[in-house]
Order: sequence, then C-alpha cells, then structure tokens
Amino acid sequence: MPDTCIDSITIRHFKAFRDFQINLEGRHLLAYGGNGSGKSSLYWALYTFLESASKSTDEVQKYFDPRGSQSLVNIHVAAPENETAFIKLTLKGDGAGAYEISYTSHQTGDEPVIVKAGLASDFITYRFIFKFSDFRNSQAFNFWALFEREILPFCRTTSGADLNDEWRAIVSEQPHNKPLVGGAITKARNEYDQKLDEFHLKLSVVIGSIAKKAKEFYAEHFADDPVGIEFELGITSPAHYDRESKMLVPPKLQLEVKTAEKVISRPHVFLNEAKLTQLAISIRFAAALVNLHESPIKLLVLDDLLVSLDLSNRMNIVEILLSDTFDHYQKIILTHDLGFFREFRRMIGSRHGEWCYKRLYGDAVKGIKQSEEKREIEKAEGYIKNHDLEEAAACLRKAAEDTAIQYRELKEGKRIGSEKFVSLTKQLEKARNVIKSRIPEHLFEQALRDVDPAMLAKLVSYTDDDIDADAVLDEGFKELLKEKRQSLKDFLSSDGWADFRDINILDRILKMTERVLNPASHWGEPALYEAEVQKALVLINRLEKCVRPEF
Repeated sequence: MPDTCIDSITIRHFKAFRDFQINLEGRHLLAYGGNGSGKSSLYWALYTFLESASKSTDEVQKYFDPRGSQSLVNIHVAAPENETAFIKLTLKGDGAGAYEISYTSHQTGDEPVIVKAGLASDFITYRFIFKFSDFRNSQAFNFWALFEREILPFCRTTSGADLNDEWRAIVSEQPHNKPLVGGAITKARNEYDQKLDEFHLKLSVVIGSIAKKAKEFYAEHFADDPVGIEFELGITSPAHYDRESKMLVPPKLQLEVKTAEKVISRPHVFLNEAKLTQLAISIRFAAALVNLHESPIKLLVLDDLLVSLDLSNRMNIVEILLSDTFDHYQKIILTHDLGFFREFRRMIGSRHGEWCYKRLYGDAVKGIKQSEEKREIEKAEGYIKNHDLEEAAACLRKAAEDTAIQYRELKEGKRIGSEKFVSLTKQLEKARNVIKSRIPEHLFEQALRDVDPAMLAKLVSYTDDDIDADAVLDEGFKELLKEKRQSLKDFLSSDGWADFRDINILDRILKMTERVLNPASHWGEPALYEAEVQKALVLINRLEKCVRPEF
C-alpha cells in the first residue's frame, strides 16, 4: 500500500451519480454491479480527478458545465443543480487533506501530490483489451493509436522527458500550420524533421523497455499455455512528415508473433481471444511497471479488465494483482461478474482487512447507491434471524465450500481455485485429508477421535514425577522418556493441537452436510432443522477462524 491513500470519495451530479460517497479508509476496493450501476462512472471520476492536476482551470470547467459540448454532468439532474456537480477525494497519510474539482473549484491544479499521483497511477479498462485486437483481416497489426491514447500519456524517458508533451507539440506544430514562404518553409521542415528524429530515438528506447518487460511478464505468467509463442513489439516505421501530402504520418507500432512453425504478422487473425488478451495484459502491465514514477499515492483502477478470459486465466491475473508486483498501489477493482467478485475475494485470503467489498446498484435517473457486500456466512446469519432456513442453508453450504478450499490452500501452500464437479462433501474430505496425512492414523482412531480439543493436553502428564520415581530406569533412559513426553506435549499443544481441532470441526461439518447443508432434506422437522442450522453456522464460523483469525 502506498504512503498516501484515498480515505473517501464523494461525487455529486457527475456522469451516472447524483449524491454518492464511498469510504475506503485507506483500503483497496473490490466492487461489483450490473450494467448502469456506476462502475465506469466511478472509473472516469477517478481518472478525471487525477488528470485535472495537469490541466488548466478552463479545461476542468468544461466537464462541469451542463451547457457545454464536453459536459460530464448527469443529464437527468435539473440544470440549476448541475452547477453544483463536483468530485472530491479525501486523502490520508502524506499530503492528507480534501481536494475538490468542480465548475468553480480547481483545488488539484498543480498540487504536487495529485500531479505525481496522475503520473504514477494506472487506469485500465476492458476497452483496451477490445481495441488491442480490433483490426480487420486485411489490416496490419498497428496499435499506435491505442498506445498514443492509453500509454503514451504516462511515458517518461530516463532523463525525465515527457514523451506525450513532445508528441502533442509535434502534432500541433506541423509546417503546413505555419504561414511561411520561401526559405523559411525549408528551414521549418528541416527543424521539424529533426524533432521527429529525436522523438523517434526516445520513443524507441521506451518501447524497447516495455517490450522487454512484456516478454518477461508473459513468460512468467502465461508461457505454460499449450500454444507456445514468442513475440516482438517495436516501431516498424517512424513518424515522418510527408511533404507531398503535407501530412504528418504517425509511427507504426506492430506486434509480431512467432510459433514453432511460422511468423504471424497478423496475430489478430490467427490467435484466439484469450491469447490476445494475455498479450494485451502483458504489454499493458509492462508499461505500468516500466513507467514507474515516485509518488506518495498510486492507484491501479481496473474496470472489467478480464471479461474475455476464462476463470482460470482470470485467477492468474488476480494472483499477479495480489502479489508484491503491485503492492505499492491502492487497487480499485470493478466488475459486473458476481462469480469473479466472489472468487477474487476468496483469493485475498488472510489480508481481508486491507480491502472493502461493495455492491453498486441503481441508475443515473434515481442515483447510484452502494452497500457493503456481506460474506456468505454473514448472509446466513441474517436469514436465520428471519427464519428463512432454506436460504440460510444455501449460504452456509457456499461458505463451507469456500472455506474448505481456503483451508486446503493454506495447508498445501498453493492455489486450488474453483474445482468443477467437486461436491461439498468431497471438498471437506480433501481438506480433512490434508491434516490426516500428518497425523498417525492408528493414534487418531484409537486415542484421539472425538476428544474435545481442549482436553487433548490432559492425555499427557503435566509432570515427570512418575519417571523420576521409577527405580528400574537408568538416568539416561529417564531423560530420553522426558524428551519424548515433551515432544508429545508440544504436538498436542501447538500445531498438533490445531490439527486435531481442525479435523474435529471438519468431521462435525461432514456429518451434517447431507441433512443440514442440503436445503431439500429438512421437510417435516422444522424445529430440529432450525437448531441444526444454528449448529452448522457455529461450526463453519469456527472453520473460517482457522483460516482467517480476524473473522
């Protein structure tokens, strides 16, 4: 987590929002919602806010002027109220304070903490993935236009030169834009060509760095795919001024893919969507990792980035996002997919305290709302209070399954993910077998099964008086026995105790899977069934605490 974080976000009358506030308290955000629920509006509110630091007041005002052609004000709000539209972020840590942008306020203008955050943060949406391969069959794979819009604004050379500013100047200062005649035209064109050459050299270095990092990223995270490929990313034609047409011709930035059999110059034609998405993500994340900027606050905002990947590939990306690679970013993850939301939350594991989980709902007419997204076990508690036992049992079944997977991952030290066609009973048995493999079977069955974990320590004497009093044993053997007894005490009181505790909980949950955690099995005994559901809630709560003590 960066030194400075977002404490709260308040948005009024911007895009789909009317009055909206979300309190992050310095945590990451994982949020889901359907179409029109405000996910993309939140993405663009944050983007607009950070970009405003490097814009003039006039440029910021146009977004909040309901009469202007570039207005981003909610069109469903009456005109006089539109003038009160604003975006405000409250930060905590270094540079703490509240910063607002609106038609009348530009508190981010040249504010160092926001300027740096704008350069250091990354905003990636599903549109980048879509546009990455949005070429016709007859077209070459030239994604300069996408690079120019999505990546170039964050590019700096090692000397600190702002490539985006240089390119904007080149675009606006074309020789035909100047009222020159005679020798002045030739001089202007020669100077312009020199600027293009200098820009090309700088851009080539940056592209080379991104390409190198992208290949490393791909090799680390996606190279185990059965379709083995290599790729090259580079400028195949530099930007140049065509004197005949008097037009600036942008550079060509192309991706060439190689397999064992051939070179693929049009990867968008021959590679499937998942593979193209992997390449796009490798390049986009590489750009983020290469163009590092010092900043007290760094945001990584993703809007439905992984929609074109299957669940397995999505989880690979989630692992990357949760790794040390992006540890210095405050992450804002937005998705419409509830299944992905739940799987992402499960993979966060023991670091749940660093995240907040929200559901966005509503629309631009009535306003966007947000609510805390409860865990399955919390939902079950609510259903039990309302005596809705079938819904409670369904939530408990899901909670038991998720927790069993998390338990296995914790003990086995590897990601398991959602396994198709694995029943709850099998999942619990697999979790139980992880422990059972470390416990002597005979010892467990004959001496330890059904013993209350709190009583395990009493199976071993608290003192060694009996050994010391045995006159038959020599001193050396007495010391050996004491050491063995201490080892057994340690086994029963530390890791071993935890194992016995966990296996006891898993066995008790297993006993009730068919009756209690199967909502169709309770007909005829509602009173007994309610008591059993309450018992299941307690047991699954205990198992969850074995995985995540903070709960």
